[in-house]
Amino acid sequence: MKKYILPVLALALLTGCGKVSEVKDTDRPINIVSGTVEGTTKDISTTDTEADDDTVSGTTTDKAGNKVSGTTTTTSAGSKKSAVTRANGGSGGVYGTTRAVPVAPKSNNTKKTTTTAAPATTQPATQSPKFDPKDCSSISFGYSNSTPNKIDVSRQYSDGQARSYQVLSADTAEIQKAIEKDSSKTINDFVIKNDYDFDGYPDIFIIEKPDDLNKTGKYYHYDPESGNYQAWAELNSIHLELARNAAEDLLITVEKKDDIEYEEKAYYWNEKNQLSLRSYTHKYKAGDTILIEYVGYDNSGAETFRETRDENGNLVGGNTGNQAQGE
Repeated sequence: MKKYILPVLALALLTGCGKVSEVKDTDRPINIVSGTVEGTTKDISTTDTEADDDTVSGTTTDKAGNKVSGTTTTTSAGSKKSAVTRANGGSGGVYGTTRAVPVAPKSNNTKKTTTTAAPATTQPATQSPKFDPKDCSSISFGYSNSTPNKIDVSRQYSDGQARSYQVLSADTAEIQKAIEKDSSKTINDFVIKNDYDFDGYPDIFIIEKPDDLNKTGKYYHYDPESGNYQAWAELNSIHLELARNAAEDLLITVEKKDDIEYEEKAYYWNEKNQLSLRSYTHKYKAGDTILIEYVGYDNSGAETFRETRDENGNLVGGNTGNQAQGE
């Protein structure tokens, strides 16, 4: 019995070689979308195929009888859905079509496009507002507690707007105290306008020490050419408030020592525009007698006379006439 079994098995094996497995339910040729051919040395790219509905997996062989493994996608008859193919770029995860798109070569004859800017529209120049430096009627002064030792100067411009155009320096410590003590006071109570050089334009004296006996401060001369105030060295050397005697073109200072004693000086502007002393008056008390001393000077500054009188006007000790002091 055993001698018949081996020939039967050999016959069965010979009969099965080269047989192709059948795939049911397909009326079209089988398209191999992706896979790897065994036994070849070429690399074949892998494509993952996604079917909307019917996907049949199987194994087939090529003409040489070599076995091909992979995924065979078929679409059943009557189905209107098509397979969607997704390209797999490996670990990079690149998705898109499976067909390479050629890149157009760059042309060396590419013309450069030059864009010409449109010419700018010229706007008419706007004239800056100005002021007339010879018009002092709109000048005003300001002061801020947050900026001590500064006096702000403003005036009206040609466009009708008032603007700050200059800042003056002065010791404002006492001014601040006086304003805080009396809320009715403003900086204008401490800025005295007066024409101290008789040129027709108002200069200013800023009161820095408004004490009970004397007012001392800083002088600024008005320049009618620029419209600015300029620090005035000659009058600042006097530092006392000056009163103007327009009838004689004199500037007068009175420095009080106490309730009785004082010194009065009268100044004038000489031909060289220098401030010169015209007269000196000193009232004081000698014992129980109150005396007043008078001294006069000529245009060269030389003393022309000296005399002393009591408070009733009586001459005391004679008159030196035109003799100079000390002679």
